[in-house]
Amino acid sequence: MKNFFIYPNTRKDGARAVLPQVCGRLMRDGVRLLLPMEMRQVQIADVGYMPVDEAVQVSDLAVVLGGDGTMLRLAREAALHKLPMLGINVGHVGFMTELEPDELGEMEKLFTGEYVIDSRMMLHVAVQRNGRIIYEDDALNDIVIKGNSFRIVRVCILADDEEVTRFNGDGVIVSTPSGSTAYGLSAGGPIIEPSAENISLVPICAHALAAKSFVFAPERRITLAAACEGGDDVSLSADGGRSFAVRPDDRIEITRSRLHSRLVRLKGNSFYTILQQKL
Repeated sequence: MKNFFIYPNTRKDGARAVLPQVCGRLMRDGVRLLLPMEMRQVQIADVGYMPVDEAVQVSDLAVVLGGDGTMLRLAREAALHKLPMLGINVGHVGFMTELEPDELGEMEKLFTGEYVIDSRMMLHVAVQRNGRIIYEDDALNDIVIKGNSFRIVRVCILADDEEVTRFNGDGVIVSTPSGSTAYGLSAGGPIIEPSAENISLVPICAHALAAKSFVFAPERRITLAAACEGGDDVSLSADGGRSFAVRPDDRIEITRSRLHSRLVRLKGNSFYTILQQKL
């Protein structure tokens, strides 16, 4: 690896504090370090600056300084260009990150080849309105559909056009195995190991005792219809990003994405070791 894109969450004091140390660990002859263009005011010698969408195209690795939210913000862009990500946790849980700030010495393995790349499935969501796709996105963690008000959301779920369930509640979470340890877990959903590559569907505060979580095969096409009582719009968000207003007659289709996120692992910890350490 010769070209490193360092992607810090500048809103976190920990990211700003650890940035010079990360650059120092990676800087050596023949190595190119890049930071986002908006960080040009940061004075670090021998570091270049480039817009994010350009940096991901020329880099061999993205070093993400933040927590899971920072990883998710870069995940789709990185996946589009098959760019691996190494997370350094300066957030809270940091389930997808690999290193803590006191473990920066492990980055030496990037130059000796002592690492593995963990491939993670992603989801693709498309919203159809009057037979036309008006919104698309990809998510590493989850796709969440919720109401905009305190009104109940009516949800209908189909798998390959066959009805699975209906319920009223606050909404629904459709997640990857990576997302099963995030919002889906908080809502009472199952934990799915990444290698299983299943799709999980978890109702949010369902108003029915019979409303349960479902785990689908990755090849399934999940179709949802959702509407608030009173006709209010419902919000859809991929990986906690900007919400999109879904109308009652819209058709939401969720499938396995053609993209994969690539997470660099340096310490050799298993999924279950990480699970016990983080949760």
